[in-house]
Amino acid sequence: MVGFLTFEQLHGKRGTGSTNIRVHQLIKYWPEAELYRFGSKPDVLVFQKVYWTPDYYLTESYKGGVKILDICDPDWLDNVYVKRTVDAMDAVVVPSEELQHFIQQMTDKPVRVIPDRFDIELLPKRKKHKGKCKRAVWFGYAHNAELLKSAVPALEKLGIALTIISDDDPMVWRYAKDSEKFRANYKYNKYNEETIYTRLQQCDIAILPVGNRPKDIFKSNNKTIKAQLAGLPVAYNIDDLELYLSSVEREKASEYNYNQAIAEYDCKLSIKEYEALIDELQR
Repeated sequence: MVGFLTFEQLHGKRGTGSTNIRVHQLIKYWPEAELYRFGSKPDVLVFQKVYWTPDYYLTESYKGGVKILDICDPDWLDNVYVKRTVDAMDAVVVPSEELQHFIQQMTDKPVRVIPDRFDIELLPKRKKHKGKCKRAVWFGYAHNAELLKSAVPALEKLGIALTIISDDDPMVWRYAKDSEKFRANYKYNKYNEETIYTRLQQCDIAILPVGNRPKDIFKSNNKTIKAQLAGLPVAYNIDDLELYLSSVEREKASEYNYNQAIAEYDCKLSIKEYEALIDELQR
């Protein structure tokens, strides 16, 4: 049996993006996997963003079987005991090559990339694109919306309105030159996993600027893939925005990227990769 001890469980939270993507979706299609139950002894225990601390050391004390750390963020930047946790593991899984390369500096144990993937069966039909590009969308945790500081003036210049889907309203209309005018067509929607795809499809394009903060290089592409699964082209800069003013270009990018994402980012593929790693570790 495979047990997942999650960030949500340890911190008493619900609706955490990383736990949903990297645990709940997998368990749905993986009969041999379940959430960790206190005192249980699964053959494999995956610690999803769960680390050794001076008052919590199950990472070291668990002796029931194979131990795997699933780390999807550069948590060492927040003074988390990542190295000591890695030392207690048999393997590490990460969602990006950048994280893989960094963790490999800490250990000779296997460090495997298992990308952030999605439950394909929950997808609506792909959005079809016609007419003018009227509205862009950015989604994610509000503290990351600072990445829109240079993007909002570009949207303003091109006459594209903005929707934010987040845990809180970051009020990024403040970044516009004429903030009150831009705010008139600005929308904020509370993030809800059950409605995220339909909310995204109310817009014409996703805008996801690339950040230059120390943590940004380690980010997975999960927001890009989620937007593509909704049928939205993704703009990273003003050149992309100008290109996707054309409905022909938006439709072409939407169809191509949607088909690629469907083929490569089905969460069932992650289960197969986990099973291959576990088989290797148990030999």
